[in-house]
Amino acid sequence: MKNINLLLGLMLCLAACRDEKPKVVVGKSDTSLKKIDNIAKAPVRPTTGYISVETWIDDFKNFRRAVYLKDKAKLKTYFNFPIVADENSSLWFIVQLSETEWKKRKAKYAQAELFYEEDFDLHFEKIFNADFSKTLMKIKTNKLFNDHHSESPVFTVTDYTYQMLADVQQGDTVLYLNMSFGNNGVDENGKKVSEGEYNNIYMFNIVDGKTILFKGLTMAG
Repeated sequence: MKNINLLLGLMLCLAACRDEKPKVVVGKSDTSLKKIDNIAKAPVRPTTGYISVETWIDDFKNFRRAVYLKDKAKLKTYFNFPIVADENSSLWFIVQLSETEWKKRKAKYAQAELFYEEDFDLHFEKIFNADFSKTLMKIKTNKLFNDHHSESPVFTVTDYTYQMLADVQQGDTVLYLNMSFGNNGVDENGKKVSEGEYNNIYMFNIVDGKTILFKGLTMAG
């Protein structure tokens, strides 16, 4: 009888050990260990102060308003964090951390190259700066929706020009917001200097024809 009781006790102990979940010891910020989900999915967004969304152009209008108002809480709903940064899709191109800032970052995060929600909190005004906001407000939404293309006027400041071109390629489900920058200088012969011209292209997935969600950012030029 004692042997049976001993055997039952041993079996219960083994079962308990199997059910116990392993403990994870985290040495750096927990956010660096989040599962990365790159699948575009329709987000849940606050609606107060914004129009109801029937198609993706309505969501674009709300995005544009959020940029204009610098509504950080609303803008964050257009992103899935953390954002995977690679050579063709990185917000770090815009933020431009110094070498010292990168060292501090690598000491804090196990995956320092990822772009986390807290990074957006710190840098969203660089990502959507005054040039971006000004040109975005000049995009004609009806034309963009019907023709899949609209562009802002070209704006000129002291040493550069800038313009936004918004496109949805035919049959595509990606919205491209192309910030095009030009050099406003001339050479000794009075000819326009082309060096220094470049493009920052923001890409948004169009999800189920109804919402937009940040896909990535790339540079050209």
